[in-house]
Amino acid sequence: MAPASPSPTPVPSNFSLSGLAAQIRSVTHRGVLPGGALTMLLAGVVGLLAGFGAVLFTFIIEGVSEWTFGGAYHQAGKAEEAAAYGWTAVMAICPALGLLLVAWFTRRFAPEAGGAGVPEVITAVARHDGVIRPKVALVKILASGVTIGTGGSVGREGPIVQIGSALGSTAGQFFRLSARNIKVLVAAGAAAGISATFNAPLAGVMFAGEIILGSFAVESLTPIVLASVIADVVQQHFGEHRLDPAFADLEYAFAGAWVQLPSYLVLGLVAGLAAGLFVKMLYGLEDVTLKLLPSWWKRAVVIGLLVGVSGALYPTTPPNVSAAMAAELAEGRHPPPPLMGVGYEVVEHSLHLKLPRTAEPAIASEEDASPLAMPLATLKRLFQAASQKSVALDPERMLGELLWLAPLVLLKPLLTSLTLAGGGSGGVFAPSLYLGATLGGAFGIVMNMWVPEYSHSPGVYAIVGMGAVVAGTTQGVLSAILIVYEMTDQYEIILPIMAAAGLASVVAKMIDHDNIYTKKLSRRGEHISRGHDMHTLDHVMVRDVMIRNFPILKPEANGLEIVRIAREHPEIESLPVIGHDNKLIGIIRAEDLHRVLDSDMPPALVNAEDIALRAPLAVHPSENLLEAMRDFGARDVETLPVEVGQGENRRLVGLLLRADVIRRYRQELLTRR
Repeated sequence: MAPASPSPTPVPSNFSLSGLAAQIRSVTHRGVLPGGALTMLLAGVVGLLAGFGAVLFTFIIEGVSEWTFGGAYHQAGKAEEAAAYGWTAVMAICPALGLLLVAWFTRRFAPEAGGAGVPEVITAVARHDGVIRPKVALVKILASGVTIGTGGSVGREGPIVQIGSALGSTAGQFFRLSARNIKVLVAAGAAAGISATFNAPLAGVMFAGEIILGSFAVESLTPIVLASVIADVVQQHFGEHRLDPAFADLEYAFAGAWVQLPSYLVLGLVAGLAAGLFVKMLYGLEDVTLKLLPSWWKRAVVIGLLVGVSGALYPTTPPNVSAAMAAELAEGRHPPPPLMGVGYEVVEHSLHLKLPRTAEPAIASEEDASPLAMPLATLKRLFQAASQKSVALDPERMLGELLWLAPLVLLKPLLTSLTLAGGGSGGVFAPSLYLGATLGGAFGIVMNMWVPEYSHSPGVYAIVGMGAVVAGTTQGVLSAILIVYEMTDQYEIILPIMAAAGLASVVAKMIDHDNIYTKKLSRRGEHISRGHDMHTLDHVMVRDVMIRNFPILKPEANGLEIVRIAREHPEIESLPVIGHDNKLIGIIRAEDLHRVLDSDMPPALVNAEDIALRAPLAVHPSENLLEAMRDFGARDVETLPVEVGQGENRRLVGLLLRADVIRRYRQELLTRR
């Protein structure tokens, strides 16, 4: 008799996803698996998900584009003249429809998913213990996909950074990690996003430390590196770049040419000026459009039409084309509109602008090849690919190319600013690359027209310009240098990139102390302060240290009452004076009280309102202690009021003592040891 088969294990009647989540958390709880090891494991998972998220994001953009402005553009290229005008009109309308849909969608489901995305990640790390709502990742990928796919003139890196960061934050929240570990996972997600988008794992790590965390603490570096590596492995298997750099087939060299170095330094200064003005334009147009078009849907429609019409009318084909583009044009395939979408085709064109003497790379003879050298067939294949994309600029062709390229230097930042002002969702990193490439290319053409003996190919200036403008807008010099190097695989010109990027960052900071990301936060009154030497305080919030029970003085309180309350609370150096409307009037410091007592005026005749320090600096409970330390030094006080609300709704909720901040700082140092 055959043995009876074992009966299946019954599913508990109370089974639920929340119960399964609780079981997973119990297995991987920090008591079983240390927080550092769990953070490392989750960083790998975040890198994997961010890598596939970047692939999905690209697929969404291409799919939306095919059904909207991209499809209309292709139809216009094939249709008869009358029908072509109709398809062009459809293409011009697409950005307005996209902005209208995205503005409604983000306002309805996740307002923080609008705009560039990176500022929201920075403030989540600096103010909210790295907490990002899980649904932000989904809303962001859809909103940005529609914005870019319908012709919005923004980039892809900001959205994928926010998507990766949201995945990291969600993982940390799910497993109830500490605030410090959640922040590390947020930075790991950002690094993974940059790595997968640009095939730039080193730049991803640098961006996460320099821009997102503001720190290169050793304990946070390994998870970030791991996430960046895994995301790039996913990209190499499934992404659009695979094993190639984002902009391939470039062959340039600097070779320490002294005569060319001054031109790169001048380009760095010009790029810094352009970067600073781009930041001013980005937020200035936001203010102007908000004032002129206060209704969100009218703003989306009007600005979308401006973007669409400008993108549709600008000439799509440059006056000088490469052999590869000429072959595509012969087959009826035209390049996409240069001002709609991300615009990498224009960047690629600018990078391949070469002088006739450098457009055809020389190939070594077979007799000269060493046994250790690359096979000659491989060399020939690489040089043929480079020459196919090269755009040879004879002196008589330079002016026409300059007239096509130079307007893009102004129009791209303008349309990017308009797209975001209209409620679009997308990044500003790619537009910075675009601005740098077109500015550098135009600068290189001018140099070759003016002083050709002291100049290099315009494509070299385009690469240097990319690094310089990105360094100026982000004020992250190391990130800019690395990302341009990894995107172009041009280590041979790393020296001009470094020099120009450094100068551009200095010039841009002279124009505006905030970079393109933190400017959005400072306009909201959020001044993010982070430092490498005191980063132990950047995760401790004011609400964690402030005093919630404190004495108050009425405006009419006399000197005797002030002295009595001060003696009852010797730990509080400054006493708040509250008006009858419960609004803070000011604070009375110890030296203010001593000055009155040392005078000839009787204390009974002195009122609290008369000696209070008015308009004192106040901090918000969600600020970190590093920012609070800055405010202590700004007014040289021992106590800071803690207020919530804005304008007439402001109210005092606590006091922050300098002594308590110093005490907490010492505790954090001992804990880290």
